[in-house]
Amino acid sequence: MTAWALSSPAVLLVLVVAITPSLILLYQAFRTPDGAAFTLEHFERLFNSRIAGQAFWRTLRVSLITTLLTIAGGYPLAMLIARSRERAAALMLGIVVFPLMVSVVVRAFGWIVILGPSGIVNQILPGIGLITEPLALVQNEIGIIIGETQLLLPYMVLSLLAVLRNVDPHLEEASLSLGANPLRTFFAVTLPVSIPGLLSGVLLVFSLAITAFATPQILGGARSPMLTTLLYRNVFSTYDWAAAAAIAILLALLAIGFVTLQRLAGRLWEKSHG
Repeated sequence: MTAWALSSPAVLLVLVVAITPSLILLYQAFRTPDGAAFTLEHFERLFNSRIAGQAFWRTLRVSLITTLLTIAGGYPLAMLIARSRERAAALMLGIVVFPLMVSVVVRAFGWIVILGPSGIVNQILPGIGLITEPLALVQNEIGIIIGETQLLLPYMVLSLLAVLRNVDPHLEEASLSLGANPLRTFFAVTLPVSIPGLLSGVLLVFSLAITAFATPQILGGARSPMLTTLLYRNVFSTYDWAAAAAIAILLALLAIGFVTLQRLAGRLWEKSHG
């Protein structure tokens, strides 16, 4: 009884702040405009909408590509930090984590300065003769992927680093001394022992990618809507709260489904490797 009394303020806070709005969201998504009956009309309109379908597949595609890119960039960085001396590792870790201290909006506009039609990239490449016309690197999926990869890479690095720091470096040295090349050593030694960190990083990056808003809104714009930006448009442009509620539920189902798959993969890995 004492434990319940002590925890009741936190429970009430969660109830008011999280559960109550979710219930209202469900009510709006499944009720007719006049509130007289339950209906699936809003979900039918969502599934029959060409724009919503494009936004759905774009959200999945961008999130998956971003996750793969953070894995590709996260492993070398995490391994370098884990194998470096203490001072060098601290410096590199600070550089990796520092972007998290900068506003997402500021970073997105920074990428506009770098990738825009008159940005740094489109000034340098024509100057050295690699291109003759500016590259379209913003207001499309390319810009979103670049922005989200830079935004979410620290989460992958930190997840992998937590595991790699506990791996005995002599295992890799033994593999190399037995004739295995660095690539084979990575897949045979480093990757298997780092799977728990990889699964945690994938969960963080993918979940944050599918729910990202500021980066897709600024770097993707109206030409490349994702589910989050489409939800925003329904709320603040068309004032279609029921459609926005349906999109929010779809996003929640995607997140729950991915978390379930990640937990299942983790359990299967634990069973197969003790």
